[in-house]
Amino acid sequence: MRRLTATAATLAALGLSVGPSASAVPSPAGPSTYAARPGSSATHRAAVVPAKDVAVIVLDTLTPSVVGPGKDVTITGTVTAPLTGPLSGPEVRVVRGDVTVNQRSALDDWATGRTETSGRTVDTTSLATVAAGQTKPFTATVPWERLRSDDAFAALPISVEVVQEGASEPTGMTRTFIAWNGRKEYVPLKVATVLPVTLDPAVALASRDDAARLAAWEQAIGPDSRVARILEGTRGTPVDLAVDPSVLGPDVGAGSGTTGPTPSGTPTTGGTGTTAPAPSGTSGAPSPSPTGTTGTPAPAAGTSTPAPDGTTPTPSAPPTTPPTTSTTPPAGTPSEATLAIARLGDAVVTQLSGRSVWALPYADADIAATVGVDPANSLVRDLVSRASTLAARLGQPARSDIVWPVDGLLPAGREQGIKTLLSGTTVKKAAGIVVNAAAVTKETAYTPTARRVTSSGTRLLAYDTRLSALLPKRTDPSPVLSVQRYLAETLVLLGERAGTPRSVLVTAPRTYDPDAADLATFLAATSSAPWLETVDAASLLTDSGNDKAVPQTRPTTAVASAAPKPVLNARRLARMAEQRDTLLSVSSVLRDGEEFERTYREVLDELASARWRWNPAGWVTLANSVDADIKAATSAIRVVPRTSTINLLAENGTLRITVENGLDYTVEDIRLRLVPDNPRIRIVEQPGPVTIGPSSRTNVPVEVAAVAAGRAEIRAFLTTADGTQIGSPATIPVSANPLDAAIYWVGGILVGLVLLAGVIRAVVKGTSRVDEIADIEAVTAAHEALGDADDRDHA
Repeated sequence: MRRLTATAATLAALGLSVGPSASAVPSPAGPSTYAARPGSSATHRAAVVPAKDVAVIVLDTLTPSVVGPGKDVTITGTVTAPLTGPLSGPEVRVVRGDVTVNQRSALDDWATGRTETSGRTVDTTSLATVAAGQTKPFTATVPWERLRSDDAFAALPISVEVVQEGASEPTGMTRTFIAWNGRKEYVPLKVATVLPVTLDPAVALASRDDAARLAAWEQAIGPDSRVARILEGTRGTPVDLAVDPSVLGPDVGAGSGTTGPTPSGTPTTGGTGTTAPAPSGTSGAPSPSPTGTTGTPAPAAGTSTPAPDGTTPTPSAPPTTPPTTSTTPPAGTPSEATLAIARLGDAVVTQLSGRSVWALPYADADIAATVGVDPANSLVRDLVSRASTLAARLGQPARSDIVWPVDGLLPAGREQGIKTLLSGTTVKKAAGIVVNAAAVTKETAYTPTARRVTSSGTRLLAYDTRLSALLPKRTDPSPVLSVQRYLAETLVLLGERAGTPRSVLVTAPRTYDPDAADLATFLAATSSAPWLETVDAASLLTDSGNDKAVPQTRPTTAVASAAPKPVLNARRLARMAEQRDTLLSVSSVLRDGEEFERTYREVLDELASARWRWNPAGWVTLANSVDADIKAATSAIRVVPRTSTINLLAENGTLRITVENGLDYTVEDIRLRLVPDNPRIRIVEQPGPVTIGPSSRTNVPVEVAAVAAGRAEIRAFLTTADGTQIGSPATIPVSANPLDAAIYWVGGILVGLVLLAGVIRAVVKGTSRVDEIADIEAVTAAHEALGDADDRDHA
């Protein structure tokens, strides 16, 4: 027997993997003495980084994971010498700690090195000298008799140490646990695991540039992506997957089949958002994009970009894609990049086929942020309803009535907020809410079941944060420490009430990034433990025998959020809902309105996602772009303003108002409405429905009447059939001079007076002077003779 005096400080100084702490239970890989290798693959391993003054021990395998009578344990791993010198004639020792681990706090004490106790060496393995900074493998075999426990089941503390020749204290060590299962004297724990499948908060996913957008989608859901690793690591396991439908990318139907470039190919320059090309060309309505948008350039690195709601966020990151000018395919024709992205989504659909799937709200809308400030928000309600698109795309059931707030909390008012939100959706009512168990549990001597219920009867699925934190991560050197700590945690949990049926829920954060092979190894090892029975997570929504839902209790201390603070607030949510309504109004007057709405709404919807909590500056960049794009698109339908005044010289007349359609879509059934600003002008009859072709304009005749002379302004605007105003209005100046009736009356009276005067004169004067000449013919003849004489004289 010898004394182990390695404290937490000593272990930290040695640079050793000492497991999670009691407070947060992070990845049990210990201190950051490992760096992930560049690139990614399903067989990723973190590269060992030699420490300066201590040896680094990495455990590669520990088999079997569960030990019992007749089962010897084999441990393999590597020893890396410190940079300052070699390990001379080192010996690897496996030491069983002489401490009872029957509480979860005791697990923390051992793993972090706070436990100071005696122990006994159960195996030694000699190695050749290891040069400074170099690594050598080792294999240790421990006979099961040396690990035997009198308990039916137990978590055995183990320390793997390396000691140099002639030394008494270890140069390096790592601590873990061995699960002992001697006999079955327990009721197995039911364990359910749910992993989220969501997109990363990457602005480039909605880039206007085809190459940048395709590259972003390949990184998000391609063969070497985080999503692909989750799907590969859980293949063939009973793990439930909570999937954001937008992960599948655009659904272009048969267009995603065999045409176009391969996902890794180089697409044609140009294109649009994530689903279909947006209006472009001469229309003045650019495609939805986070960068290169007309009037909304991407912010410079290190600058602070105001959001559309007037708030100023943290400095934005450098733009992902520089501003570009591109040639867009005709409206309705998916670009080659869009087709390639759709094929990536089709591959994900294939991987999800036959799996147990939950549908998150479309774009993984931030329910937690919404219900606290605007539970009736129309945009988020629409995203909740669109969760059903996942089942349609997969061709299999995908329940959408389980709500999973990203922060894992259930503060006062949230349950009612969720009820209000869902009441306006196709979901109608939540079957259950996923929450952090600590957020609905006061401190108790044992761990209650995952089946919980609120005072109003809403079922809760309470996940265990300690177990959830042990899911293997891509930065871990190997899954061994995670597996063994997980098994030890569940054994201690089992021992709290071995004869009581209970359930456990394990989840991962939205950003979970595992190594596929390590995740598969972890799930295989943990699901085969005799005291753990894997079940479907949805089964926890109902009672099972004596495993009944426990009423929610108020925690005694504040519980930390599982996610950063939200980016959505009441002002931003209201603005987004207003923009959505605007898009719906415009699309209602377009012949291809469904395509238009999908094109622009796709990017707008992404702004409601919970993932932007991890990239608030990216949210602002995208929001500014969406704001500019929607303004440009909706103002492309407009009444053309006049710079000169229209003179109305008649009492009644016809005004010709020019209406322009700058979109690449036909506008139909739109209404022009005119409202004078004073009674001098009256609109005789409002014009009927108007149809305008793509990128064209038309003159609309409007009958007006001038009631009085003077100046007036007529406000001209466009509406849909139901009266919703759209597009850009204009003011038409008019000068009214309604004089025609007075002129006609006065003129007529004057003419009549002249005629009357002539008649009177004729009556009053009687015979004319011509009538008084006696011989008018003789006078005429004499006058003519006189004229002839004058002509001869001149001749």
